[in-house]
This record gives sequence, structure tokens and C-alpha cells, in this order.
Amino acid sequence: MGSLKPAGYLFVVLCAACLPSAAQTSAAPDNWRARTKVGQKMPAFSVVDTAGRRFSIPELNGTVVLVNFWATWCGPCRAEIPRLEKEIWEKYKSGHFVVLGIAREQSKDEISKFKDQQGITYPIAPDPHRDVYKLFADAGIPRNYLVGADGTILYQTVGYDRAEFDALKRIVEQELAKLQNR
Repeated sequence: MGSLKPAGYLFVVLCAACLPSAAQTSAAPDNWRARTKVGQKMPAFSVVDTAGRRFSIPELNGTVVLVNFWATWCGPCRAEIPRLEKEIWEKYKSGHFVVLGIAREQSKDEISKFKDQQGITYPIAPDPHRDVYKLFADAGIPRNYLVGADGTILYQTVGYDRAEFDALKRIVEQELAKLQNR
């Protein structure tokens, strides 16, 4: 077995910044733990996406919102994004549902190029100084927060795990069904 080249070390370090999955959060370092809990109100924030649209959590009350923290360099994020696009956004997008990707420590230019290359159609916004991210955690991406129409956190994860992603899809579907049955 060969030794790692300097670029290999960088890859290992970058990938380590993205893990663990939420199933492992009880064993995760303290700085990876969420500052929020399921059942509490979603922290209030607003961002401007790459198209110049403003998204404000308080103003999205009455809408089911999926907030995804990510970065272009994060391997697990890059694995999750196509699933967010195809299996959640394309399937459920409506006036009652929003997916909002927030790129941690990245500029509008960086994420605009990535969005075009990857064919992302849901709104994404930069968070170059972690102004929004720091409301949720110190470390660990991807991070997902599903917010109910009443503004409470229904589900949250850190890391990318296929089974957790499937659970997230089921909860999105259930919440949207509740809105349609009102």
C-alpha cells in the first residue's frame, strides 16, 4: 500500500470536516452538536440568494422550509445535493415548500458557478462569515433543518446518511400532506 501524497492529506482533512452523520451525533465532538433541538422555534435569520431574492425565516411562516448548510468542497455535501434537487425539491416544490441551501464560508461567485455546473434549481445563498451558520453549530456539514409551517424544527441532521435522508423525505411528504388537508 502506498503512502499518502500531500494532496491526499488535504483531501482527508477536508472530508473529516464534513462528518459525522446525525446517527453518530451522540459520539460527535461537542463543537459539532447542534445549538437547536427538534420542537423548538427555528432561529430567525435572513439571507439573499444568488438571484438576489431575500429569504427570511419569520416571513416564511406558513411554509414548510428545508434549510441545508453545505460547501462546494465538502464531499458528503456533494453527494447529498443531487438528492436534494431530484428527490425533494423537484418533487415537492410549491408555494407551500422551500428548500434553501446556505453555503458556509463561501462567496456568491463560488456558489453561483457551482450551482450552474451542478444544475441546482433551488435557492442557494452565501454565508461567507458564518453569520447564519453560527446560530446552529460550530462545525459539521452538511446540516439539514426541516421547519414546519408553524416555524418549529421538525427534524435536524448533521452529516450525510442515506437512511436519514430517506427519513427526511418522508417527513417532508407528511408535513406537506398536513398542509393540503387543512
